[in-house]
Amino acid sequence: MTDLLTQLLADMASVGIVPTDPGAIQFDSREIIRFHVAGDKPGTRNGWWKGYSDHPPAGIFGSWKTGAKHAWRPDQLEDAHCGPWRDRIEALKRQREAEMFCAQAEVADRARRRFMALPEALEDHPYCHKKRITPYGARQDGNLLVLAIQDWQGVIHSLQTITPSGRKMMAKGGRKKGLHIHVGGNPGGRLLICEGYATGCSLADAYQDDEIIAAIDAYNMRPVALASRARFPEREIVLAADHDETGIRCATAAAKAVHGTLLIPPEPGLDWNDYLTRGA
Repeated sequence: MTDLLTQLLADMASVGIVPTDPGAIQFDSREIIRFHVAGDKPGTRNGWWKGYSDHPPAGIFGSWKTGAKHAWRPDQLEDAHCGPWRDRIEALKRQREAEMFCAQAEVADRARRRFMALPEALEDHPYCHKKRITPYGARQDGNLLVLAIQDWQGVIHSLQTITPSGRKMMAKGGRKKGLHIHVGGNPGGRLLICEGYATGCSLADAYQDDEIIAAIDAYNMRPVALASRARFPEREIVLAADHDETGIRCATAAAKAVHGTLLIPPEPGLDWNDYLTRGA
């Protein structure tokens, strides 16, 4: 088992998925194992793994943050076991998809009921004051801003909450890929896709003839752009990037995927909230 774990951790590291606690990685678990990935925000568990140690050893792992997914096999797997290995991988994929579908459906049901029961957010919320934004579309639960994560049919699948200090938390087990936070604006105008909610609120004030959505993070911009292009085949789509390496790289990939355009703050290190509110 130790040899298998050593090889698995090395294979994970080779694609940039490094568990900060290697002891969390277990074989033969009945459930998907989630873990913190080195370099991700503290408290997050974006990494996932599920696999078996024998008959033959096999597994799948990935990152919910980046969307990466990898099938795993030990180097010493004999050719005679390759067919059974492929069968086991396919079974693991089906099992994981079924487990995720059920878990995400439960999260979505709780998210919808919670969001609809909450009052609209107050404009004097400390985060709104700090970011100099109007909380478009947000609800409030105590001192938390609550944002609906939805699809283009308006179905809520999950929630993001923001503390007064600006800490952002996703509903555990909720779906994110391809979904967005709908900030608002003019449905007849261009569609602007940005990363974060505060940036979206600032863009909504600055570009009142356009519609604004937030992709939650840079890595989700391409899936959100693709979902938007499927919904609006002819609409002009603009990717409003943060002016940093990851932001520009992800927004550029998203723009290319949907034949959209880029909108980048003129100064490095700034997002559109920083740029549009710095003189306020």
